[in-house]
Amino acid sequence: MLLPWLVSAQEQEASGNLFVQYQVEIVLALAVVVCLVALLAMFVILIAMKSMLRVKQEAEEEVVLKKEWIKAKEGEEHLGFWSRFWNRLNESVPVSKEQSVATGHEYDGIKELDNKLPSWWLYGFFFTILFGVVYFAYYHVFDSGPSQHEAYELSMEKAKEEVALYLASLDNLMDENSVVLTTEAGDVAAGKAIYESNCAVCHAKDGGGGVGPNFTDTYWLHGGDIQSIFKTIKYGVPEKGMISWEAQLSPKKMQQVASFIFTLEGTTPENPKEPQGEPFQREKVIEEEPVLSDSTAVETIQASL
Repeated sequence: MLLPWLVSAQEQEASGNLFVQYQVEIVLALAVVVCLVALLAMFVILIAMKSMLRVKQEAEEEVVLKKEWIKAKEGEEHLGFWSRFWNRLNESVPVSKEQSVATGHEYDGIKELDNKLPSWWLYGFFFTILFGVVYFAYYHVFDSGPSQHEAYELSMEKAKEEVALYLASLDNLMDENSVVLTTEAGDVAAGKAIYESNCAVCHAKDGGGGVGPNFTDTYWLHGGDIQSIFKTIKYGVPEKGMISWEAQLSPKKMQQVASFIFTLEGTTPENPKEPQGEPFQREKVIEEEPVLSDSTAVETIQASL
């Protein structure tokens, strides 16, 4: 019964000696633990304070932005309709709100903003993509439209028609002051056909004259130059029974028939009528380069384009 008590007493004495021996170390360890706990508590308090300050700062910034937005809104109300429409169309961010789209990147005093593209620009961009796909499919996949070469050929055909109309309009603008003698074989042949169907009944088929005067001699009642002949055909001589052909023949056709009549002087008709009027001395016709026909003129003009 005494042995366990002695052992317990010895252990208590030994533990007391250990506490006395490591008393300083234990106190230092406790001090370190207390310091660590204090530091941890301070760190937690600092984090909490920083969070509170950030929340407060964000709240203040939100209040400032709200005030600026209200101010900008009030300022926008004073803008004209088109100014407000333009700002909304471009979805532009006012200067007072640039902080909301700032990327945080700044160089040399220039801040980079993350402004989004206006809706109208994006829709236009998407439309061009869609248009390109449809265009490619229409012209190059399904061959539903003319190619560039075919379009060129169509344009040239249209140009030929326009040139022909232009030349025809020049012919229709011709009058007794601007008419010139044409020696082109096609025009003279056309003039002969007009003469035989309309003029031969009064002046004979060979130009020798009948009811009307003789065209083969050098005597002329109203002048023998091309301008005078054209004028006589155009306005006629009502007092002598010759009608005006202005309403029935175009200026070009009157030029053709006048040029044919011009060539009859000096020919030998079968039954020439006696001379009428006064002698008319024509100026010598200088040989010039042949006049181009309408078709040749069209090709020449097109070749020069």
